[in-house]
Amino acid sequence: VPDPATKRLSRDEWIPMIVPKRKLMSDSMLREKKFLKSVLSILEERSHDRNSIVRQMAVRGLGNLVYGAPEKVKKYKKFLLDILIGALHDIFSLEVIGESMKALAKVLKELKEKDIGSSFKDLTQQIRTYFDDEDDALRSMAFVLFGILARLTKRKWKTYFADQVKKSWVTLLLHLQDPNPEVSMECRATFQLCFPLLGLKRLQSAINEHLGGTAKLKPEQLQVDICRYLVSELLNCLRLLTGVVV
Repeated sequence: VPDPATKRLSRDEWIPMIVPKRKLMSDSMLREKKFLKSVLSILEERSHDRNSIVRQMAVRGLGNLVYGAPEKVKKYKKFLLDILIGALHDIFSLEVIGESMKALAKVLKELKEKDIGSSFKDLTQQIRTYFDDEDDALRSMAFVLFGILARLTKRKWKTYFADQVKKSWVTLLLHLQDPNPEVSMECRATFQLCFPLLGLKRLQSAINEHLGGTAKLKPEQLQVDICRYLVSELLNCLRLLTGVVV
């Protein structure tokens, strides 16, 4: 659905707003407390603007805080995550959603699992909704973000994230054959990061063989190996439950 406010600004009107903001959020002046607070307050306000281009640039500016004042990211983590995760719900602009994903990728790399707090659930669930999106760029970034979360997950959210991986692994497996090569590549990296959370240790070596390195992926053979393993495990379970050789 197009944003009815998008046309309110002409190209000549919004470009002057974009360039200074992109440079500003990468400037070392952001390390000054009073200045940073003022800028963040303005960007927060602009992230809710009626014009989708303004919202997109505000989100980009927040992501660029990583370059201008990386040591401040943890201090403002909740502020940043609330706005960026909220932008993932933008119903008018795919550009805003994509920009938010890119910004989240920057911010999350500066954080640890404990820093994400209660936002972890909403973020994980929202990312998963874009795995099958029609937009190639959104699918690709969704897999990138899911992979970043897989790296971050250590203790507190490990059980929860493992459950999300179990709900997503078939989708991940299918997108190894995504028609877009870039999406397929990002999915491949994420699938390898997430697979250990499934607890299928006997299959790990096969997964590493298929997904490790830079060799051309053979998804059909990977699927065959996984199915063969699952059938074998099912037969073992039946033997244990019935005491009968199947």
